[in-house]
Amino acid sequence: MRKIGMGMAVVSTALAGALMLAGCGGAPSANGSSHDSPDGAEMQLVTNGVLTVGTSAEYEPFEYMQDGEYKGFDLDLARAIAEDLDLELKIENVDFDTIVPGVASGAKYDVGIAAITATPEREDQVDFTESYYLDDQAIVTMADNAEVTGDTCFDVLNADGVKIAVQSGSTAEAFARENFPKASLVPFKNATDCFAAVQSNQAVALVTNRSVAAQLVATSFTNEHVIKQVSTGEEYAIAVGKANPALREALDASIEKLAADGTIDALMAQYNIK
Repeated sequence: MRKIGMGMAVVSTALAGALMLAGCGGAPSANGSSHDSPDGAEMQLVTNGVLTVGTSAEYEPFEYMQDGEYKGFDLDLARAIAEDLDLELKIENVDFDTIVPGVASGAKYDVGIAAITATPEREDQVDFTESYYLDDQAIVTMADNAEVTGDTCFDVLNADGVKIAVQSGSTAEAFARENFPKASLVPFKNATDCFAAVQSNQAVALVTNRSVAAQLVATSFTNEHVIKQVSTGEEYAIAVGKANPALREALDASIEKLAADGTIDALMAQYNIK
């Protein structure tokens, strides 16, 4: 996977020149439809003229539902990309662990945009665009839990009988499995359920990405708190089918353009992402 840049927000604004996207067009293909990528190659779409995005809208501030509408940094980025590519946007809200397989199939979603970390395991199934954000892991407990602190968590939580909530299929699950091998992991379909599990004593702690933890303890679960942040340098990127390199190239060009014109920085500020 190629990267635009690094830092807490890894999108660089340095470009070698002006990026121009090719106009849409092309003949329909067996896999839905096709458009032209910046280098003139055809990119395949599930539905003609539509960018179909698989996401899991329970991951504030990246993707979530508010008053029946899709919100969040990732989904607003998806809107900006679709507009830049002159495509309509269709959002499919599904379980997180089904997104990458759905993209890999080439039949369900054109892309996956859901704070997806580009890991070697996922890269076996799909390709990824340039990264657009860098995140870390965080450990969260109830605020009144004095037994688990940032200094003691790796010892206290790594014990038989301790339950830790994680989102199924996430890098948080992999992190918890590696760092708390003696504990019992309790998987949930989305991050919000992990926080609710700690509230209801189904788990002593949860592991999730730093930005999500910061947002949810500040807004929805104010009696929980982050006890530890661990620098893991996880690069968020857009998942694309391996058989669709032209679409990946078009997305890369669009991400670079949106970084250069300040759109991505503005979205980060809007959603208080650091």
